[in-house]
Amino acid sequence: MKKTVSRSKWLALTAVLSAMASVLYFLEMPVPLMPGFIQFDFSMLPIIIGNIALGPVSGIVITLVKDLIHLIIKGAGATGGVGDLADFFTCLCFILPSALIYKKFPNFKGLITGLIAGCISSAVLSGLIFNALVVYPVYTNLMPLEAIIGAYKQFRPSVNGLWEVLAIFNMPYTFLKCVVISIIAVMIAKPLQSMLKIGASAKKQPVQSVTAESDNDIENDSDISK
Repeated sequence: MKKTVSRSKWLALTAVLSAMASVLYFLEMPVPLMPGFIQFDFSMLPIIIGNIALGPVSGIVITLVKDLIHLIIKGAGATGGVGDLADFFTCLCFILPSALIYKKFPNFKGLITGLIAGCISSAVLSGLIFNALVVYPVYTNLMPLEAIIGAYKQFRPSVNGLWEVLAIFNMPYTFLKCVVISIIAVMIAKPLQSMLKIGASAKKQPVQSVTAESDNDIENDSDISK
C-alpha cells in the first residue's frame, strides 16, 4: 500500500487523518470499573489506519498533531498535560513495533502479527512501566498518590501500591483498548487499500493515453511522407 502513495497524497491523507484523530480525541467517555480520570476515545483509529496505509512516520505525525491540538485547545486541565504525554507514548509504543513487523511481512498475517505486537507493547511499556515511572509520579503534583490509589480501591479494595494498581487496571485496559480499535482498523483497512490503488491506477491512465496519441502522430507523419 505504501508504495502506491505519492508525496502529495501522503501529506493530504496524513492531514485528513490528523483532523479526524483530533476530533475523536475530544469525544471522550468514562470507562466502567476505572477511576474518572481514565477516559476512552477512538482517536487511535486514524493513527492505526495511517500507520498501516502510509507508514510509521504518518502515524507519529498524526499522534503528535492531535495531542498538540488537544493540549492547546483544552489546556493542561486536570491532568496537567500528563494525559497527552501518556497518550503520545502509548501510541508510539503501538506504532513502532506494528509498523516494523508489517514492513518486513507486508501481508495480512504480518499485519495481524504487527497489531498484536503493538497491543502488547502499549500495554506493558506504556500502561505499566511508563505510567509507573513517569506519568503517575508527575501526576502526584496534582493529586496525592494515596488519593490516586484510593480511586482504584473503590473498585478493588485489596489493591496496594502503584505497580499493583497499574498491573491490575491500566495494563489490561490499555491492551483491550488497542485490541478493540485494531479490530475496527482491520475491518476498514482493505477498503482503504482499494481506494489507494484506484488512485494510483488513475494516475497511470493519462500516461497511457499520451503514449497512444504519440503513436498515432507517428503513423500520421508516415502517411504524409508517403
